[in-house]
Amino acid sequence: MQEVLQTYHLLIGYKGQPLIPEVNVSLNEGDIVALAGPNGSGKTTLFKTLSASIKPIGGEVKLFGKDLRDYSPTERSSLFSLVLTEKPDDLFLKVFDIVAAGRYPHLGLLARLKAEDEQIIYDSLQTVGIGHLTNRNFVSLSDGEKQKVMIAKALVQDTPIIFMDEPAAFLDYPSKIELVNIMHKLSREQHKTILFSSHDLDLLLRHSDRLWVMAPHQPLRQGTPKELVEQGIIDDYFRPIVAKEEFYWITTSK
Repeated sequence: MQEVLQTYHLLIGYKGQPLIPEVNVSLNEGDIVALAGPNGSGKTTLFKTLSASIKPIGGEVKLFGKDLRDYSPTERSSLFSLVLTEKPDDLFLKVFDIVAAGRYPHLGLLARLKAEDEQIIYDSLQTVGIGHLTNRNFVSLSDGEKQKVMIAKALVQDTPIIFMDEPAAFLDYPSKIELVNIMHKLSREQHKTILFSSHDLDLLLRHSDRLWVMAPHQPLRQGTPKELVEQGIIDDYFRPIVAKEEFYWITTSK
């Protein structure tokens, strides 16, 4: 399986101050990895560093064997899409227009949508369950609906790597499970590599194959949910907010 992303002695943080020790991780084609950690652990900073939104304090990130800094912005936009928690606030933007913006890396100099581009947009809206909202103003949507719009935008960008920071925020539990199923379908059928974060530890423990776990000033740890629970990592990293009995089930299953 092809490695699509690697980090080497990566230090993330701001103003020269690392948030956590060096990060040495990799992602393979078709991987779905969940990123877990309490508030302030550096999850969003890691996403922004991996996507070149901010510079690392040290170390390097490689995409497909090439240093991230050696790609132009246009090249990066064809390699990965990024879903953050920030949302557009333009009162006049419609759902279709926001999602259509994800197609721009694939358009010509005139940036005009072709029939096939429009079909991809409509298909992505249907995939995340908001096809009926195509012509609604974005600001009129619920928080959960807005989140689905941003996920649809990432899908139409059609990149091999998708980063999603808190994509399940504001979604009800059935919609969260639906989202996980969508990610597995993208991995299985289109070989997308997906890294996503969530505050919903129960969701991650029950429905993730592989976890990266972060905590302030602690090294990033990785493994299956079962491994991380049995090694005590989940307890150590989430002790202030999670009781052991909440994930006891996973140590006794399988």
